[in-house]
Amino acid sequence: MMHRQPMGRMMRWGRYAAIGGGLVFASGVAPAQNLWDLFSRTFRTNVLAWTRYNDNPVLGPAGSTWKNQCVGSPELLTFGKRTLLFYRGTGAMSGDLKGPADRIGVVEVSDIGAGRLTYRELNNGLPVLDVGPAGSFDRSGVSNPATIVFKGQIHMYYTGTADSTAGIGLAVSTNGDRFVKAGRILDGESPDVIAFGDTLYMVYQKLDVDRYRIHVAFSTDGRTFYKMGDRPVFSGIPGQWDGQSITTPRLWRSGEWTYMLYGGSSGDVNEPEFFGLARSKDLVRWERHPGNPVFGAGIHGGPDGGAIWTPTLFENDTWIVLLYEGSIGHRSWGLHSSICMAWVPKR
Repeated sequence: MMHRQPMGRMMRWGRYAAIGGGLVFASGVAPAQNLWDLFSRTFRTNVLAWTRYNDNPVLGPAGSTWKNQCVGSPELLTFGKRTLLFYRGTGAMSGDLKGPADRIGVVEVSDIGAGRLTYRELNNGLPVLDVGPAGSFDRSGVSNPATIVFKGQIHMYYTGTADSTAGIGLAVSTNGDRFVKAGRILDGESPDVIAFGDTLYMVYQKLDVDRYRIHVAFSTDGRTFYKMGDRPVFSGIPGQWDGQSITTPRLWRSGEWTYMLYGGSSGDVNEPEFFGLARSKDLVRWERHPGNPVFGAGIHGGPDGGAIWTPTLFENDTWIVLLYEGSIGHRSWGLHSSICMAWVPKR
């Protein structure tokens, strides 16, 4: 059963660590079932293996201000004894801006599993990251949070927009609900990050005419990133389910492999219908799962029946839980997104 109520005693997630866009077992504790091995070579079997929560969404639009239109871009992070869920809200603008804007908020999670999510709002329910001042690269909106604990602080990388342009920014926090912006760091959108020792690696999407492709960069200080070549490292396969665009990648590490869940679209530039799974040992050469796609949009008219983005994983001994953004319709006629949940049992 799903609960949306103030939490009581905080559960301790001592067996988990935050890596990129999801929670996985800490180093030295092998997962009971690797997600890659869980799926078959048949995509129909894979997309039907998941159970959706009957009362989706688990976190949706609310109130009359900053998140009254859309909610999405879920991002889980463990910081000390706290489990935080960052997300994007879309709603009323303030000041001299007109129309809706994207902002980033956070809740603290006390319980998560198959069919349950207990949390409470932080920062009095207000955004923890707001739009920037006039003339800034994120003047029109901030979205797509990607968080990691790096050198003792939470680094949040995010998409900043101003008019028709987009870039990746950085904000830093010591507690998870108060962030200080460090400015624009890279061209691109929808970042995710993973650490190898003292080096951060970032995957992100860039628009190439009418399609998104995935690029990679690295940094040793978390602020200055160097592109690993000018060419994309991951692109759609023409004529396939992801042939038009690859979007909203999420990373995690298990053993010698780095895994990536990503949105794929065959016809629209940024309205993926499926999630695919890939893996790499160097973040440059990627192997697709032979049973891709492994998850699909829901039934027409449902909360995730139009498009899906930003797959974020949590796992325990029994389940792999997926939080993701889903929309009833498409941007041109019915964008109404919220955070949904599905899960698959381990074998």
